[in-house]
Amino acid sequence: MAEPVLIMGQSGTGKSTSLRNLNPAETIIISPNAKSLPFKGGRAKYIKGKNFFNSNNLDAIQKTIAKISKDMPDIKQVIIEDFTHFFLARIFSDEFLSRNSGGEAFQRWNEFGASVYQAIFSEAQNWREDLIIGVIHHTEVKDDGTVGFKSAGKLLDNTIDFPSYFTWIFHTLVMQKDEGAQYVMQTNRSAGRHAKSPMEAFDDLYIPNDLNEIFSTIRAYNVGEESAVVKTNK
Repeated sequence: MAEPVLIMGQSGTGKSTSLRNLNPAETIIISPNAKSLPFKGGRAKYIKGKNFFNSNNLDAIQKTIAKISKDMPDIKQVIIEDFTHFFLARIFSDEFLSRNSGGEAFQRWNEFGASVYQAIFSEAQNWREDLIIGVIHHTEVKDDGTVGFKSAGKLLDNTIDFPSYFTWIFHTLVMQKDEGAQYVMQTNRSAGRHAKSPMEAFDDLYIPNDLNEIFSTIRAYNVGEESAVVKTNK
């Protein structure tokens, strides 16, 4: 089974920047928009049609990952960047907007929820065990005042509860230090922010904003190697 990993946070808190140290020869990025990657050499490392693909078709994600899992053994991580915009592309499409009355209005949301689940989880058990699926997503303030996964409606929150399918959820944030802003990942729930990771995976609540190190830690943890645990730079 592949390992889905959720990386979420507000805009500008380092979600996409966390990709900077991944090996581009082992990484494929699927992006729903044409924005540039926010780190030096991004366009040279990730070339459209090679290891960077533009598509906002939510229903195509599962098939794309399945093909990568089967036919591209050198690829160790697939990044969905930004999953939020796949939502927007669907709910603002002409087809979706036109189904706005009667049973069709309700059914379109059921179909949308099914597509969100199927994109990552319905076939994950059939994908390679060494494959990590990194899902980058935005956050929102919830009714209880906490900050978590940005939903497109109560269906996703109450029926699907998308984050509940992840073992690993990292929350990006910017911490102000004497030396300036520090971009970090939060590893577990605290201060009203949703995040989680398994017991003994990380020693610290806040770790460096580096998915290469985080993915290495996840792989090591899954096979019982404790030496690879990421520690925050002091």
